[in-house]
Amino acid sequence: MNGPSRSKFGPLVGVLNVGHSNCKFLIYAARNAEVLTCHEEPLEAHSPQSGWVEFDPAEIWDRIRVCMERAVQNLELLEIDLRDMVAVGVCNQRETSVLWDRATGEALCNAVGWCDTRTSGLVAGLLARVKGKINFLKAVCGLPLANCFSAVKVRWMLDNVQGVEGKEVCFGTLDSWAVWNLTGGVNGGIHMTDVTNASRTMLMNLADLQWDARLCHFFKIPKEILPQIRSCAEIYGYISEGPLRGIPIASCMGDQQAALVGQMCLSAGQLTCNVDEGSFLLFNTAQEIIDSDNGLLSTVAFKLGPKAKTFYALEGAIPHAGSTLSWLQDNLKLPGDSNQNGSLTQSFLGDPGGPSALLSSICSMSSSFGAFQSETGKFKNPNYEVILVPAFSGYYTPYWRYKARGMLFGLTLQTTAQQILFSAYESICFQVREVLESLTKDCRTWPAVTKLVAGGDLSEKPFLMQIMADLCGVAIERPQTSTPACLGTMLAAGLAMEILTLDEFRACCIPPTDQYTPALNSSHRDMKFRKWKIAVDRCLNFDSVSETDLSKFQQEELDPEYSVRCSIPGGIYLISSFALIVLAQILQQNRSAS
Repeated sequence: MNGPSRSKFGPLVGVLNVGHSNCKFLIYAARNAEVLTCHEEPLEAHSPQSGWVEFDPAEIWDRIRVCMERAVQNLELLEIDLRDMVAVGVCNQRETSVLWDRATGEALCNAVGWCDTRTSGLVAGLLARVKGKINFLKAVCGLPLANCFSAVKVRWMLDNVQGVEGKEVCFGTLDSWAVWNLTGGVNGGIHMTDVTNASRTMLMNLADLQWDARLCHFFKIPKEILPQIRSCAEIYGYISEGPLRGIPIASCMGDQQAALVGQMCLSAGQLTCNVDEGSFLLFNTAQEIIDSDNGLLSTVAFKLGPKAKTFYALEGAIPHAGSTLSWLQDNLKLPGDSNQNGSLTQSFLGDPGGPSALLSSICSMSSSFGAFQSETGKFKNPNYEVILVPAFSGYYTPYWRYKARGMLFGLTLQTTAQQILFSAYESICFQVREVLESLTKDCRTWPAVTKLVAGGDLSEKPFLMQIMADLCGVAIERPQTSTPACLGTMLAAGLAMEILTLDEFRACCIPPTDQYTPALNSSHRDMKFRKWKIAVDRCLNFDSVSETDLSKFQQEELDPEYSVRCSIPGGIYLISSFALIVLAQILQQNRSAS
């Protein structure tokens, strides 16, 4: 590190994180990655119609300013000199899309969330154009045709938002919206995005990292509304107002890729699993772009400087992890986790020596799922028989079926709320295993995956980490930080400002880790996974029962031979019926003649 500092903490780096449910601003001491202060504000997701998830861009911008101002005030209360702040970085939930007027700076509609399903009809139309080939564009952009990526959201907004015509429109994901406003907005704001966020739009060519004219033509999106694509670590512009005026914005990354960097998975073959509202696994493939045949996404992992090498990754996307738990608690009013370590112990309280005592024994790193299995035999209706498949907005990796819907299996009159809650935790782990199996198939010549590095809010639950190790059959390593994405963004800004090197970061900034190893035997693990696959198959084919099918069922009740006749093509049915009538008449005449 270099450069003078005015306090014992050395150079400071601020990180703005715009997530799905909150916005926060952290201030790090760059030399040891210590978080000196942080301020967080909630973000409200609106759902005006079924399947719609949207955010108010003006509210997001307001929350950004509040977070930065309050964090700076906290810094002053700690008597830390603000002049030591050398840079700010930005990380964000990916794919959430904003459309705004360049002249006024006002958003033309609410931002469409990454898990929004309003574009299902649009996706169906696109699939019809390409004869159902879901991977039609994958060789160029690395992504299947699905409603979670930005291109279809932009197309929907251009088609359905009034007042777009005749205006100089800007499109961007949340990083673009934040940077544009921070650097001046209508007064010279920088309209940019980084390679990681651009790789989630379906509009960027993975090979040359530029907007692809063929992709823009396919979605009918004008290139002039798109932001400039930059690397993850460089100075994009300077904050134009507020207490951080004049501070450079020196890094920008999508949250999952930022977590990959923050957990120092910078070499080929390393794997991360970030578990928050959703769960996302990224497998570093270095400079190789692997075209998956098993439902994984090809994406940009990071590019730490304009002249740095571009690293790629295979990604598995699981849309509902923490949101499944929130759904159970908020919508179904099931009991949630009430103790701070995230275990289910408190959910089972009530009977001394009962399940609560049992669960408390498995919430530590040395716990054994096998012991849990043997003990559950003492209780009626063990948790294992309930299966929840949380396909609330379709099923992503590895199937990419946007019409799939969530289902709950194995219910009896004795099923308890705690069993359903436990099945939600298991569903997260089973989906992670599906991604791991796809990865094994796509990377047969690569060394087998024996360990994954976990991060995110839900990774702080020892209970979940142990179940994941058991049901996936891999070791779990969890760095003791709740914000790996912010840590990675801080590192990228430090590299851009030349106050950090990778070697210095490894030596001084990597937190200690918790280790979890599998304790469940493979036969039991595989048996449970086979049951899960059967349940998933039911969910994937949920859309196969349509109103037409229901009318057929009603017709069959009135006419038992209806299904038989419908299975024979009409022409063959008429000709064969006529031939049988003629043959019957000939036989009758011959009988009369004799």
